[in-house]
Amino acid sequence: MSRFLAELGDALRAFPESLRRVFRPGVSGPDDPSSARLRRNLLFHLHPLKVRPRTLTFSATFALGLCTATLFFLLLLSGLFLMMVYTPDPQRAYACMQDLQWAIPGGAFFRALHRLAAHGMVVCAGLHLLRVMFAAAYRRRELNWFFGLSLLLLTAGLSFTGYLLPWDQRAFWAVNVSASMLENVPGGETLRGLLLGGPDIGADTLVRFYTLHVALLPALLAGLFFLHLWRIRKDGGLAGGEAQEASVPAWPDLVLREALVFLLVVLALVVLSALHDTPLGPPADPHRPDNPEKAPWYFLWLQEAVSHSAVAGGVVLPGLLIALLALLPFLDRGDEGVGRLLSSPLGRRWACGAFALALAVGAALQWWSIAGGDAPAHPDLLNPSSGMMALSLLALLVCGMRTGSVRLGVFCAMAVLLAAVLLFLVTGLCRGPEWRFFWPWEEWPVA
Repeated sequence: MSRFLAELGDALRAFPESLRRVFRPGVSGPDDPSSARLRRNLLFHLHPLKVRPRTLTFSATFALGLCTATLFFLLLLSGLFLMMVYTPDPQRAYACMQDLQWAIPGGAFFRALHRLAAHGMVVCAGLHLLRVMFAAAYRRRELNWFFGLSLLLLTAGLSFTGYLLPWDQRAFWAVNVSASMLENVPGGETLRGLLLGGPDIGADTLVRFYTLHVALLPALLAGLFFLHLWRIRKDGGLAGGEAQEASVPAWPDLVLREALVFLLVVLALVVLSALHDTPLGPPADPHRPDNPEKAPWYFLWLQEAVSHSAVAGGVVLPGLLIALLALLPFLDRGDEGVGRLLSSPLGRRWACGAFALALAVGAALQWWSIAGGDAPAHPDLLNPSSGMMALSLLALLVCGMRTGSVRLGVFCAMAVLLAAVLLFLVTGLCRGPEWRFFWPWEEWPVA
């Protein structure tokens, strides 16, 4: 316990120094012929000049960053094709989608490719962030960690702004319920008005979402992506590995592996797009709400949390999650175990145990909520969202004090929050009319 508190105190006292270290210069590279080849090519120039052999293994990164970049590339290509047909006007948008789906040669394929790449990019970006976090690869890479967090938020924003563009019933009401959740945060009403261009979704909303989707967000994401790669190079490549480990040139060892992954991802998406039939619902009807109104799947966990309590689920829970992610590089000052998932066997036991316990406790809390037991006297304090937050903070303290490690304490807290997000997502997927819970094999009542 004393070791945990001492480490936490040291981290807080060193916080100003940690902030200054965010903008430190990078490492300089060698001047051998292989490095010169990388410097002469813009694409190669974004790579580290030399890499450690251990970082070339698939298990080092699971190629999640490269998969995310490849999916973004496919999004841009397929999006250019869709832009040639689409008109961001409520009177024409749905007809454009019908033309793409059934009249224009290749339209259904490119629409499916765009949709699958968008969903895949959200998944890969999220998994990439989790891999970096649980491998403590943010150590001495604080600036790049914030680049990564920003890229994840931009990826979610890019997918969300594109969700409305088909202008069908599901897209319309998914965006409507998502925008309504903004009302729970301070200044949310103003933000909602800026996003929608008015009190309700209309022509202005469609133009704003289209502009964000095809211009502003892709430009920001592309710029941050290149900064992210540049900073990886300046920081000396991937985190982890022994300092005395011999390195090998990035060309050809790293570049050829990346080319293989790129081709495999492209091939997989092309095949899936040829086989996948992208749904298109009835045209949007602002006067006939969907029942249930569901947010896009990557925001569905938040909608489920808000259904427990607007304050606990819509403000405190995401606020705690963001705070832990933002402060993690400054709270963790240890260099041992960097680059290894959960740092050590001890870390794996604690984090996996916390995750399993959180799944059990969270499932029990969800079942209590769904079963409709006696309503608590203070629903904003006693609900599944607040219960999982309390368990997360308890895991932080217990694990941190028992192991004497701030890092492992935060890992356990994040494992609990990850279990909460997964449980809330699954529960949200099982919600039916009137937000009632239905098992996947149960039929919804006919209205």
